[in-house]
Amino acid sequence: MAIVYELNQPQPLRAPSIRADPRPPLVKVITSHEFDALPNISPEGRNGLAALEPAEMNFVELYPSFVIGSFAVPDKTDPTADPDRMSFYLDADRLIFIDDGTVATDMLAKVASSGILTKATTSHCLYALMKTLIADDFTWFSLMEDAMEKIEEVMLDHSETVSSQTIMGYRRAAMRMGSYYQQIAVMADLIADNENKVMSREEARAFSHVATHANHLADRAETLREYSLQLRELHQTQIDLKQNSTMQILTIVTVMFAPLTLVTGWFGMNLTVLPGLDWPYMAATIITLALVMIVAMVLFFKKKNWL
Repeated sequence: MAIVYELNQPQPLRAPSIRADPRPPLVKVITSHEFDALPNISPEGRNGLAALEPAEMNFVELYPSFVIGSFAVPDKTDPTADPDRMSFYLDADRLIFIDDGTVATDMLAKVASSGILTKATTSHCLYALMKTLIADDFTWFSLMEDAMEKIEEVMLDHSETVSSQTIMGYRRAAMRMGSYYQQIAVMADLIADNENKVMSREEARAFSHVATHANHLADRAETLREYSLQLRELHQTQIDLKQNSTMQILTIVTVMFAPLTLVTGWFGMNLTVLPGLDWPYMAATIITLALVMIVAMVLFFKKKNWL
């Protein structure tokens, strides 16, 4: 069922209107099926929103008397998952959110609690919602950076095993969020241009602040993406060092047993006559020489800090 808010009422987004005939300007939250049955919507607006509905992107398009757009809001607990989607239709009297979930009502509730809705216009309500979408994201990035720093400390201390999937998860999250903020910035810039004069110059100029904030967040996301690449390089370096250490141990073991391999190869030959085979001290001599060579190699490896 459609939820309607009257912007001319005190604290308009605190509770939906209960009037049978609410007065504009209005904010509505309806489903896609309810929007299809809504009157007084131009065919261009319907077709444009129908094209935006399946898209997972933030986009806006300006028409002579209205604005349409879509939001794809990532879940900050898992930014790589499918985003929450909603569309909107804006004119001078109505701001209609087309949402088959709860993202629109949740965001409007946050706008109401934040107190940033100070003007009873549909354009200012859209501005307040876009500002709320990215309001606390610098804090979220700080928490993400703290988690990445802990991973770096763990890798340097060798106290725990860090999987490459964990590091790549941070990289994908930073990339997804960076793209999200870039799209929000483009949306806000297009609305701020106000080419169709749907809103006042002052209201349009407010969207430029959203664009600036979103661009700063996009830069922050890019910084963390580069940090994740550094973590990946550190992780790969540690894997390479571990592999080199393993190969070094195998090489040392192979070299240490080379004398014994030579002896077994020499006396294992299928010969009828082998010089020195009948000497009574041959076995003891060979064993002594092999042990001496092994001890000499161990001392040499220790001197080189290979052991």
